[in-house]
Amino acid sequence: MKVVKTISLKAWPRATISERLSGSYSSRVHVTLHGEFDVSAVKELKKELESIIEGEYSTRLTYTSLFIKLVAHVLRRHLIFNSIIDGDEVKVIDDINISVAVQSERLGLITPVIRNVDTKTLGEVCQQLNDLVNKAREGKISIKDLSEGTFTVSNLGMLGSVDAFTQIINPPQVAILGIGRIVDKPVVIDGEIKVRPLCTFSLTFDHRVIDGYHGAEFLATLKELLEKPREVLGNNI
Repeated sequence: MKVVKTISLKAWPRATISERLSGSYSSRVHVTLHGEFDVSAVKELKKELESIIEGEYSTRLTYTSLFIKLVAHVLRRHLIFNSIIDGDEVKVIDDINISVAVQSERLGLITPVIRNVDTKTLGEVCQQLNDLVNKAREGKISIKDLSEGTFTVSNLGMLGSVDAFTQIINPPQVAILGIGRIVDKPVVIDGEIKVRPLCTFSLTFDHRVIDGYHGAEFLATLKELLEKPREVLGNNI
């Protein structure tokens, strides 16, 4: 057996990632629900707003930004998912601070935080997300950038190779949403076969805090908002 490379699990940043994820997996009861939803309206809205966001905010509109903004509205309706575990207590947080999973060659897997997503415009979310991604890739992320997250979003769909996946909850949070790739598939609508862009959303949560029924409710609300994103965002662009 020829060893090409040896990676130490005790070397930073791998040690930090290993410790946090191992602790989360062993101490939380992970349950994952998957929902495949039509994102036609989101796709159309992205196309409509790309030039507007670029012109007004000098930044690029991504699916991740759109999904984060919509998820903030879902969390406002299902606030138990916006919780942290502190010792023996579950603390439901009013501020919706979404952590976003980012892969950095220098720092490994990190989750910088966009604070108060529900009160920000879509353009502001885009700006902050792109700034955090750039800082992460340059190794310039700060402790403050990684603090006070209340819910995590992980989008592997951008790689174009992952349909659905299970995630490990980002402690001290109680839930995380994984997003797969958008794929055109045949669906039956009013008795006719039509092609629609579909995307699988995978919600993982701590079963000690949240029941499967409430996880299904979360995904049902997400499905509803994905079908009317323009109405949800309104003028908050």
